[in-house]
Amino acid sequence: MDFIFLARRLLYTNQTDTFRFFNRANSEGRTTLKTKIAGLSAAALLAASLSMPASAAFISGTISFSDGLDTLGDIVSNLTLFDIGTPTNASGGTGSFLGVAGLTTTSNIDTTAPGGVIYSIGGFSFTLTSISALSSDPLNCAGGLCEDSIEFNIAGTVSAAGFDASTFIGKWTANGTCLEGVPGSCEAGTESGSWSSSVVATGRPSQTPVPATLALLGVALAGLGWTRRSKA
Repeated sequence: MDFIFLARRLLYTNQTDTFRFFNRANSEGRTTLKTKIAGLSAAALLAASLSMPASAAFISGTISFSDGLDTLGDIVSNLTLFDIGTPTNASGGTGSFLGVAGLTTTSNIDTTAPGGVIYSIGGFSFTLTSISALSSDPLNCAGGLCEDSIEFNIAGTVSAAGFDASTFIGKWTANGTCLEGVPGSCEAGTESGSWSSSVVATGRPSQTPVPATLALLGVALAGLGWTRRSKA
């Protein structure tokens, strides 16, 4: 059986024509049931591969970001909106990000409604889609200095010209400090903060559609069942 021809039939013809093709092949005695199943599977796999881009250039590697943080007169563990400011420093690029460093355009992070492009540097744009595993350490004061922190996992899509959009994951951390005023609390106007984030581009597609292979194989197996019923 010509698998390439069969794959093209699966891709470019309607189901009725495809089923007629299988039925004709069976009536002419050119294939057994076992061979037909193997052929259909191979054709579905081939058809799926033909429908994919010839060369996928997914983004992979690591990069880190860090900068000061405007705590808006509060401590970081109480915040849900982080004004991370711009520009921001980027460093430690590896893989696709090798040599990418310097100032980065950033956008605020809202833990209650994650979204939007949070980092842009060297032609790469990082779009945040989810935040998870949020945890915080409340204000702790000792020796006249108070500190707190918050961290969470981030995930999203990184894209750039010449690359296919890819998934990224990472961790985002903020640390706050202030002078102790009333015992156990910050002296007004002394609050400050900093943040850092390390991300990993996974080299995998940003979205995983329903596998074309399974869809095509389903059509093929449906054709097989139709053929068997017709023969009976």
